Amino acid sequence: MKKIAIATAALVVVLIVWLVLFAKFSASEQNLFPGSTYQVYAVSDANVGGFSTVELSNEDSVISARVNIRSGMAYPYAGVGINLLSVNNRPATGFFDFSDYDSLVIEVETGRMRRVGVKILNDDPVYSKKNVYQSYRPMVAQASVQIRGKSSIAAISMLDFKVPEWWLAMQGLDEDDGLRYMNRGMFFEICNGEGTMLGIPDDITIRSIKLWGENRTFKALMYVGLVVLVLVYAGVFSLVVRNSESRVAKRQKNQDDLKSKMEKAAKILKETDKSIAEVAIAVGEKNSAAFEKKFARIYGVKPLDYRKKG
Repeated sequence: MKKIAIATAALVVVLIVWLVLFAKFSASEQNLFPGSTYQVYAVSDANVGGFSTVELSNEDSVISARVNIRSGMAYPYAGVGINLLSVNNRPATGFFDFSDYDSLVIEVETGRMRRVGVKILNDDPVYSKKNVYQSYRPMVAQASVQIRGKSSIAAISMLDFKVPEWWLAMQGLDEDDGLRYMNRGMFFEICNGEGTMLGIPDDITIRSIKLWGENRTFKALMYVGLVVLVLVYAGVFSLVVRNSESRVAKRQKNQDDLKSKMEKAAKILKETDKSIAEVAIAVGEKNSAAFEKKFARIYGVKPLDYRKKG
């Protein structure tokens, strides 16, 4: 049972380590702001023939954008962008992989607008052209915010991002082709949302942008490791129990054999006048001293005393 106790204690220790590692690494997080060195830039529809304006202020812990949304040739928008391919943080793969994440959390504050629009621009292998902003595949979503100077925590599922119809039409597509290319991210933008009043200045203040996702590969490996650990423990437990039962059975057999041998010796002592040494040899014991001890263990008296009583 000592070995089982040791194995159980080892299992508990390993399980504690497993739980710590699982809690620490089962989810992946990425801060786009603050705490990164991605390039921040002003976004407006001026690039596509619009007349909206933005005044950008970027500090270590907050990004402030003073926007004025005006109608123009394109859908009016203005706000803040983050270059995910900035020199200091350029991904090794050449693109930012949004497919590693399940949701997006933004702490944002506005002056009047009740919604902000979130846009991810991905490199489309078919339609995107290098350095042509309009050709990148936009994935857009809307997030509700509080107003009048109150910060909001807006959470958006990555599944909520859709390709806007105007981009599909611009590429000559009649309907959504179902492609996303979230593993080929290039730019991330936060602008005014739907229903923003035109011609009235407003503010967008961003305090944090965080991506969160399950580390599925790590979790799968951890579950496999847990199964292996349990199987190993079960194997050790079974082996120890079988060995223990085998030892008990062996001791019982030895005891039964000894009892049978001493019963034979007792019969010889009663029925014959053989010496103790001769009786010992008759039952297979070569050492008469050892024979006497074994006999006394079974009958409580030495062979000569047993004979005298008999």
